[in-house]
Amino acid sequence: MANTLYQPRGGHIDHKYYDSFYSRTFDNIVIRNDEVPREGAQFFSERTTNLADYKEGEVSSVLETPRKNEDTARIPLLTPVEGYNKTWTNSQYRSGFMVTRRAVKSQKTRMIAKMLTGLPKSAQRLEELAYASMFNGAFATETGGDGSYLCAADHNHEDISYGTWSNTGTPAAFSTTSYFAAWLSFQTRKNEKGYTDPMVPETVLYVPAIHEAVMKVRGSDKYPQNSLNATLPELFGQFKPVIGHWMTSTTNWFVHAKVDEADRGFVIVWQDKPTYEKLSDGMNPEMIMGRRLLMSFSVAGLHGRDWYGNSGA
Repeated sequence: MANTLYQPRGGHIDHKYYDSFYSRTFDNIVIRNDEVPREGAQFFSERTTNLADYKEGEVSSVLETPRKNEDTARIPLLTPVEGYNKTWTNSQYRSGFMVTRRAVKSQKTRMIAKMLTGLPKSAQRLEELAYASMFNGAFATETGGDGSYLCAADHNHEDISYGTWSNTGTPAAFSTTSYFAAWLSFQTRKNEKGYTDPMVPETVLYVPAIHEAVMKVRGSDKYPQNSLNATLPELFGQFKPVIGHWMTSTTNWFVHAKVDEADRGFVIVWQDKPTYEKLSDGMNPEMIMGRRLLMSFSVAGLHGRDWYGNSGA
Protein backbone atom coordinates (compact mmCIF):
# COMPACT_ATOMS: atom_id res chain seq x y z
CA MET A 1 0.00 0.00 0.00
CA ALA A 2 1.16 3.49 -0.80
CA ASN A 3 0.60 5.01 2.65
CA THR A 4 1.39 3.90 6.17
CA LEU A 5 -1.72 3.87 8.32
CA TYR A 6 -1.63 3.77 12.09
CA GLN A 7 -4.00 1.10 13.33
CA PRO A 8 -4.82 1.32 17.05
CA ARG A 9 -4.45 -1.68 19.32
CA GLY A 10 -7.53 -0.83 21.28
CA GLY A 11 -10.32 1.64 21.74
CA HIS A 12 -12.72 3.03 19.16
CA ILE A 13 -12.33 2.15 15.48
CA ASP A 14 -13.55 4.82 13.08
CA HIS A 15 -15.19 2.56 10.48
CA LYS A 16 -15.92 5.36 8.02
CA TYR A 17 -12.34 6.59 8.06
CA TYR A 18 -10.80 3.17 7.52
CA ASP A 19 -13.42 2.28 4.90
CA SER A 20 -12.57 5.45 2.98
CA PHE A 21 -8.82 4.89 3.27
CA TYR A 22 -8.84 1.26 2.18
CA SER A 23 -11.40 1.93 -0.57
CA ARG A 24 -9.24 4.67 -2.11
CA THR A 25 -6.19 2.44 -1.88
CA PHE A 26 -8.01 -0.46 -3.51
CA ASP A 27 -9.34 1.71 -6.36
CA ASN A 28 -5.79 2.90 -7.10
CA ILE A 29 -4.54 -0.69 -7.11
CA VAL A 30 -7.24 -1.69 -9.61
CA ILE A 31 -6.31 1.21 -11.92
CA ARG A 32 -2.64 0.25 -11.86
CA ASN A 33 -3.43 -3.42 -12.41
CA ASP A 34 -5.66 -2.63 -15.40
CA GLU A 35 -2.73 -0.80 -17.01
CA VAL A 36 -0.59 -3.96 -17.00
CA PRO A 37 -0.71 -5.59 -20.48
CA ARG A 38 -2.00 -9.15 -20.48
CA GLU A 39 0.60 -11.47 -21.97
CA GLY A 40 -1.83 -13.55 -24.01
CA ALA A 41 -4.19 -10.76 -25.10
CA GLN A 42 -1.99 -9.78 -28.06
CA PHE A 43 -2.94 -13.02 -29.82
CA PHE A 44 -6.70 -12.79 -29.31
CA SER A 45 -9.48 -10.87 -30.95
CA GLU A 46 -12.00 -9.47 -28.48
CA ARG A 47 -15.78 -9.59 -28.54
CA THR A 48 -18.45 -8.41 -26.08
CA THR A 49 -21.93 -9.81 -25.58
CA ASN A 50 -24.88 -9.57 -23.21
CA LEU A 51 -25.70 -13.24 -23.73
CA ALA A 52 -24.42 -16.32 -21.95
CA ASP A 53 -23.85 -17.98 -25.34
CA TYR A 54 -22.20 -16.24 -28.26
CA LYS A 55 -22.02 -17.69 -31.78
CA GLU A 56 -19.90 -16.45 -34.63
CA GLY A 57 -19.42 -17.69 -38.17
CA GLU A 58 -16.97 -16.77 -40.90
CA VAL A 59 -17.76 -15.33 -44.29
CA SER A 60 -14.79 -15.51 -46.62
CA SER A 61 -13.61 -12.51 -48.64
CA VAL A 62 -12.06 -14.88 -51.19
CA LEU A 63 -13.81 -15.15 -54.57
CA GLU A 64 -13.03 -17.21 -57.64
CA THR A 65 -10.56 -15.66 -60.07
CA PRO A 66 -12.25 -13.52 -62.79
CA ARG A 67 -13.38 -15.52 -65.80
CA LYS A 68 -12.86 -14.75 -69.44
CA ASN A 69 -15.93 -12.73 -70.38
CA GLU A 70 -16.76 -10.50 -73.33
CA ASP A 71 -18.91 -7.36 -73.23
CA THR A 72 -21.88 -9.09 -74.79
CA ALA A 73 -21.85 -12.04 -72.37
CA ARG A 74 -23.67 -12.25 -69.07
CA ILE A 75 -21.46 -11.14 -66.19
CA PRO A 76 -20.52 -14.15 -64.04
CA LEU A 77 -21.52 -13.55 -60.44
CA LEU A 78 -19.18 -14.88 -57.76
CA THR A 79 -20.19 -16.04 -54.28
CA PRO A 80 -17.91 -16.17 -51.23
CA VAL A 81 -17.59 -19.41 -49.32
CA GLU A 82 -19.44 -19.53 -46.01
CA GLY A 83 -16.99 -20.44 -43.27
CA TYR A 84 -17.30 -22.53 -40.14
CA ASN A 85 -18.90 -21.29 -36.94
CA LYS A 86 -18.18 -21.60 -33.24
CA THR A 87 -20.19 -21.10 -30.07
CA TRP A 88 -18.70 -19.57 -26.92
CA THR A 89 -20.40 -20.36 -23.60
CA ASN A 90 -19.52 -17.78 -20.98
CA SER A 91 -18.81 -18.77 -17.39
CA GLN A 92 -19.18 -16.44 -14.42
CA TYR A 93 -16.47 -16.16 -11.75
CA ARG A 94 -16.73 -14.45 -8.35
CA SER A 95 -14.58 -13.97 -5.29
CA GLY A 96 -13.97 -11.32 -2.66
CA PHE A 97 -12.42 -10.21 0.60
CA MET A 98 -13.32 -8.14 3.63
CA VAL A 99 -11.40 -6.06 6.15
CA THR A 100 -12.62 -6.55 9.70
CA ARG A 101 -12.39 -4.52 12.86
CA ARG A 102 -10.17 -7.13 14.48
CA ALA A 103 -7.69 -7.03 11.60
CA VAL A 104 -7.37 -3.25 11.99
CA LYS A 105 -6.98 -3.42 15.77
CA SER A 106 -4.34 -6.16 15.42
CA GLN A 107 -2.40 -3.98 12.99
CA LYS A 108 -2.43 -6.66 10.30
CA THR A 109 -1.40 -4.10 7.72
CA ARG A 110 0.54 -6.53 5.55
CA MET A 111 -2.30 -9.04 5.48
CA ILE A 112 -4.79 -6.32 4.46
CA ALA A 113 -2.41 -5.02 1.78
CA LYS A 114 -2.09 -8.50 0.31
CA MET A 115 -5.87 -8.84 0.12
CA LEU A 116 -6.20 -5.45 -1.57
CA THR A 117 -3.61 -6.24 -4.23
CA GLY A 118 -4.44 -9.93 -4.47
CA LEU A 119 -8.00 -9.62 -5.72
CA PRO A 120 -7.29 -7.74 -9.01
CA LYS A 121 -4.19 -9.88 -9.53
CA SER A 122 -6.33 -13.00 -9.21
CA ALA A 123 -8.55 -11.67 -12.02
CA GLN A 124 -5.47 -11.03 -14.13
CA ARG A 125 -4.21 -14.54 -13.42
CA LEU A 126 -7.51 -16.12 -14.43
CA GLU A 127 -7.48 -14.20 -17.71
CA GLU A 128 -3.90 -15.27 -18.48
CA LEU A 129 -4.69 -18.90 -17.67
CA ALA A 130 -7.65 -18.74 -20.04
CA TYR A 131 -5.46 -17.44 -22.86
CA ALA A 132 -2.85 -20.12 -22.16
CA SER A 133 -5.45 -22.90 -22.11
CA MET A 134 -5.84 -22.50 -25.87
CA PHE A 135 -2.19 -23.29 -26.43
CA ASN A 136 -2.05 -26.01 -23.77
CA GLY A 137 -4.86 -27.82 -25.58
CA ALA A 138 -4.07 -26.83 -29.15
CA PHE A 139 -2.92 -30.32 -30.15
CA ALA A 140 -5.34 -32.53 -28.26
CA THR A 141 -8.40 -30.87 -26.71
CA GLU A 142 -9.21 -27.43 -28.18
CA THR A 143 -11.05 -27.58 -31.50
CA GLY A 144 -11.90 -24.91 -34.05
CA GLY A 145 -15.03 -24.37 -36.07
CA ASP A 146 -14.00 -27.11 -38.51
CA GLY A 147 -13.97 -29.74 -35.74
CA SER A 148 -10.20 -30.37 -35.92
CA TYR A 149 -7.75 -29.51 -33.17
CA LEU A 150 -6.51 -25.94 -33.43
CA CYS A 151 -3.07 -27.16 -34.53
CA ALA A 152 -3.56 -30.21 -36.73
CA ALA A 153 -2.75 -31.66 -40.14
CA ASP A 154 -6.35 -32.43 -41.12
CA HIS A 155 -8.11 -29.05 -41.38
CA ASN A 156 -10.78 -29.02 -44.07
CA HIS A 157 -10.96 -26.10 -46.45
CA GLU A 158 -14.29 -24.31 -46.36
CA ASP A 159 -14.72 -25.56 -49.91
CA ILE A 160 -14.19 -29.24 -49.14
CA SER A 161 -13.39 -30.00 -52.77
CA TYR A 162 -9.95 -28.53 -52.13
CA GLY A 163 -9.13 -31.11 -49.47
CA THR A 164 -7.26 -30.44 -46.23
CA TRP A 165 -4.49 -28.20 -44.98
CA SER A 166 -2.04 -28.33 -42.06
CA ASN A 167 -0.77 -25.83 -39.49
CA THR A 168 1.49 -28.17 -37.52
CA GLY A 169 4.63 -30.17 -38.08
CA THR A 170 6.45 -33.27 -36.86
CA PRO A 171 7.25 -32.75 -33.15
CA ALA A 172 10.72 -31.23 -32.98
CA ALA A 173 12.84 -29.03 -30.77
CA PHE A 174 13.09 -25.39 -31.84
CA SER A 175 15.97 -25.01 -34.30
CA THR A 176 16.76 -23.41 -37.62
CA THR A 177 15.42 -26.51 -39.35
CA SER A 178 12.12 -26.70 -37.45
CA TYR A 179 11.55 -22.94 -37.67
CA PHE A 180 12.11 -23.08 -41.42
CA ALA A 181 9.39 -25.74 -41.60
CA ALA A 182 7.03 -23.26 -39.89
CA TRP A 183 8.08 -20.48 -42.28
CA LEU A 184 7.51 -22.78 -45.25
CA SER A 185 4.08 -23.76 -43.92
CA PHE A 186 3.02 -20.13 -43.92
CA GLN A 187 4.50 -19.48 -47.35
CA THR A 188 2.49 -22.32 -48.88
CA ARG A 189 -0.80 -21.76 -47.06
CA LYS A 190 -3.96 -21.88 -49.15
CA ASN A 191 -7.11 -19.88 -48.58
CA GLU A 192 -10.71 -21.07 -48.38
CA LYS A 193 -10.90 -21.52 -52.15
CA GLY A 194 -7.67 -23.47 -52.32
CA TYR A 195 -5.59 -20.65 -53.80
CA THR A 196 -2.07 -20.02 -52.50
CA ASP A 197 -2.28 -17.22 -49.93
CA PRO A 198 1.13 -16.85 -48.20
CA MET A 199 1.46 -15.40 -44.71
CA VAL A 200 4.43 -13.78 -42.97
CA PRO A 201 5.59 -15.18 -39.58
CA GLU A 202 5.83 -12.43 -36.98
CA THR A 203 6.03 -13.91 -33.46
CA VAL A 204 7.37 -17.06 -31.85
CA LEU A 205 5.48 -17.98 -28.67
CA TYR A 206 7.29 -20.56 -26.56
CA VAL A 207 7.60 -22.01 -23.07
CA PRO A 208 10.40 -20.79 -20.77
CA ALA A 209 12.22 -24.14 -20.87
CA ILE A 210 13.32 -23.60 -24.51
CA HIS A 211 14.30 -19.93 -24.18
CA GLU A 212 17.97 -20.69 -24.80
CA ALA A 213 17.24 -22.55 -28.04
CA VAL A 214 14.99 -19.76 -29.33
CA MET A 215 17.57 -17.08 -28.51
CA LYS A 216 20.33 -19.04 -30.23
CA VAL A 217 18.33 -19.19 -33.45
CA ARG A 218 17.21 -15.58 -33.27
CA GLY A 219 20.44 -14.02 -32.07
CA SER A 220 23.09 -15.82 -34.10
CA ASP A 221 24.17 -14.93 -37.62
CA LYS A 222 25.73 -18.39 -38.06
CA TYR A 223 24.22 -21.83 -38.21
CA PRO A 224 24.71 -23.59 -34.85
CA GLN A 225 27.13 -26.54 -34.92
CA ASN A 226 28.28 -25.81 -38.46
CA SER A 227 32.07 -26.02 -38.91
CA LEU A 228 31.91 -24.03 -42.14
CA ASN A 229 30.43 -20.96 -40.39
CA ALA A 230 27.53 -20.89 -42.81
CA THR A 231 25.54 -17.66 -42.53
CA LEU A 232 21.93 -17.77 -41.43
CA PRO A 233 19.35 -16.27 -43.78
CA GLU A 234 17.78 -13.02 -42.59
CA LEU A 235 14.40 -14.57 -41.84
CA PHE A 236 15.65 -16.32 -38.69
CA GLY A 237 16.37 -13.07 -36.88
CA GLN A 238 13.18 -11.28 -37.81
CA PHE A 239 10.64 -12.90 -35.49
CA LYS A 240 9.54 -11.38 -32.17
CA PRO A 241 10.13 -13.77 -29.24
CA VAL A 242 7.37 -14.01 -26.61
CA ILE A 243 7.64 -16.32 -23.58
CA GLY A 244 4.38 -18.03 -22.65
CA HIS A 245 4.75 -18.03 -18.86
CA TRP A 246 1.30 -19.52 -18.35
CA MET A 247 1.69 -22.51 -20.68
CA THR A 248 2.14 -25.83 -18.89
CA SER A 249 4.22 -27.72 -21.46
CA THR A 250 8.01 -27.78 -21.35
CA THR A 251 8.44 -28.22 -25.11
CA ASN A 252 5.60 -26.49 -27.01
CA TRP A 253 6.28 -23.61 -29.36
CA PHE A 254 4.08 -21.70 -31.79
CA VAL A 255 4.56 -19.24 -34.62
CA HIS A 256 2.00 -16.50 -35.20
CA ALA A 257 1.57 -14.79 -38.56
CA LYS A 258 1.20 -11.06 -39.06
CA VAL A 259 -2.55 -10.47 -39.36
CA ASP A 260 -5.05 -7.77 -38.41
CA GLU A 261 -6.99 -8.26 -35.19
CA ALA A 262 -10.16 -9.05 -37.15
CA ASP A 263 -8.37 -11.99 -38.80
CA ARG A 264 -7.13 -13.60 -35.60
CA GLY A 265 -8.61 -17.02 -35.08
CA PHE A 266 -8.45 -17.06 -31.28
CA VAL A 267 -11.22 -15.04 -29.62
CA ILE A 268 -12.09 -13.95 -26.09
CA VAL A 269 -15.75 -13.10 -25.51
CA TRP A 270 -16.53 -10.85 -22.55
CA GLN A 271 -19.95 -10.82 -20.96
CA ASP A 272 -18.62 -8.99 -17.89
CA LYS A 273 -15.11 -7.59 -17.62
CA PRO A 274 -13.75 -7.61 -14.05
CA THR A 275 -15.86 -5.40 -11.80
CA TYR A 276 -15.48 -4.75 -8.08
CA GLU A 277 -18.54 -3.94 -5.99
CA LYS A 278 -18.65 -3.00 -2.31
CA LEU A 279 -19.62 -5.75 0.08
CA SER A 280 -22.11 -4.97 2.82
CA ASP A 281 -23.30 -7.18 5.62
CA GLY A 282 -25.85 -5.72 8.01
CA MET A 283 -25.52 -8.79 10.22
CA ASN A 284 -21.77 -8.26 10.68
CA PRO A 285 -21.01 -4.87 12.20
CA GLU A 286 -17.33 -5.86 12.51
CA MET A 287 -16.80 -5.63 8.76
CA ILE A 288 -15.15 -2.33 7.83
CA MET A 289 -14.96 -2.75 4.06
CA GLY A 290 -14.96 -5.45 1.42
CA ARG A 291 -15.02 -5.98 -2.31
CA ARG A 292 -16.60 -8.55 -4.62
CA LEU A 293 -14.94 -9.46 -7.91
CA LEU A 294 -17.17 -10.60 -10.78
CA MET A 295 -16.10 -11.52 -14.30
CA SER A 296 -17.79 -13.53 -17.04
CA PHE A 297 -16.09 -14.61 -20.24
CA SER A 298 -14.95 -17.48 -22.45
CA VAL A 299 -12.17 -18.20 -24.92
CA ALA A 300 -12.20 -20.43 -27.99
CA GLY A 301 -10.63 -20.79 -31.41
CA LEU A 302 -12.72 -20.10 -34.48
CA HIS A 303 -9.79 -21.21 -36.65
CA GLY A 304 -6.01 -21.58 -36.52
CA ARG A 305 -5.08 -20.16 -39.91
CA ASP A 306 -2.80 -17.53 -38.36
CA TRP A 307 -0.93 -20.14 -36.30
CA TYR A 308 1.65 -22.87 -36.72
CA GLY A 309 2.12 -25.17 -33.74
CA ASN A 310 4.77 -27.70 -32.78
CA SER A 311 4.53 -29.84 -29.65
CA GLY A 312 8.32 -29.88 -29.46
CA ALA A 313 10.68 -32.60 -28.40
